[in-house]
Amino acid sequence: MSDKKKICFVIPTLQMGGMERVASLLANYSVRNGYYVYIICLIDKNSSYYLDENISIFAPDFEYKKGVLNKLKVLHYLVSCLKEIKPNAVLSFSEVFNPLSIVSAKLANVPIYISDRSSPYKKLSFFTQSVRKLTYPCAKGMISQTELAKTVSLNKGYNDNVVVIANPLREINQKLEPPKEQVIVSVGRLIPTKNFKELIDIFSEVNLEKKWQLWILGDGPDREVLQEQIDNLLLSDCVKLLGAVKDVDNYLSKASIFAFTSISEGFPNALSEAIAYPLPCIAYDCPAGPSDLIKNNKNGFLIPLHDKESFKLHLNKLMNDSFLRSVFVDDYKSHREKYHTNSISKKYLDFLLS
Repeated sequence: MSDKKKICFVIPTLQMGGMERVASLLANYSVRNGYYVYIICLIDKNSSYYLDENISIFAPDFEYKKGVLNKLKVLHYLVSCLKEIKPNAVLSFSEVFNPLSIVSAKLANVPIYISDRSSPYKKLSFFTQSVRKLTYPCAKGMISQTELAKTVSLNKGYNDNVVVIANPLREINQKLEPPKEQVIVSVGRLIPTKNFKELIDIFSEVNLEKKWQLWILGDGPDREVLQEQIDNLLLSDCVKLLGAVKDVDNYLSKASIFAFTSISEGFPNALSEAIAYPLPCIAYDCPAGPSDLIKNNKNGFLIPLHDKESFKLHLNKLMNDSFLRSVFVDDYKSHREKYHTNSISKKYLDFLLS
């Protein structure tokens, strides 16, 4: 019998998103380093990310629907998969599904670790919060993305074995000597917490001569509302909603500034990638993540949350000072090394198999 260890990741889907990208990076690293790797998708197994052909992917043959009966179907399916795989360690993503994963792992008699991926202050239903408090202590350990998230988890009594491990950085496809344009770029789903409405307002108030452009990469339910805002402000020539593009690096290569107005994060992968690219960054200091990534006045500006006037002032400063922009990207290699997929993934596996 093979002595290769088995790692199993449990996740709702593998569609485009920060949690899904992290799972794919960890899975690819694990299989390259001699582990048997399994991914159990609870909703949909179609992947937006590259996955090594040696990774085994499971998904139920029934459509996921809300409700207690469907949760029981998922529970039965997950228990069956875990009993079949018999992994040495399970890592479950998503605060909504983690309780179900914990119960399943206990019924299958396999060790489970969990990781919440949203802001530690995200409001969840009373039922979800209650179930988390009941089940989370039964996990062998918990991975937080930031020190703030760890502190909140410990204070709430979720688990007493909590470690902080940041998200791994994907491979950056940096263009050689890219021609920089007067472009500000931002990346994220078009949802209220990403706060793109405020970013567009800020841009309209600092780009009075309309020499710069703002490119927003991503899609989501707020697209029509944001496009209407752009049209009403007569900004259609300089503000572009470019959708969910495949080659993000192609756009980062042309931009001169990365702007991030999100008001709630778990760990902002888009901001980490922008710093690594490298781009000078400006971001609201929302919980949680930007303060872990931006060294204020060194590789970007960290703006107090909701201080729109300060954001405008510092964005204008970046737009008008090319030397400052060059200073802010001077130490990007240390960021790449710190968050490199290999070093971060090793920390994950060391914790899961300790």
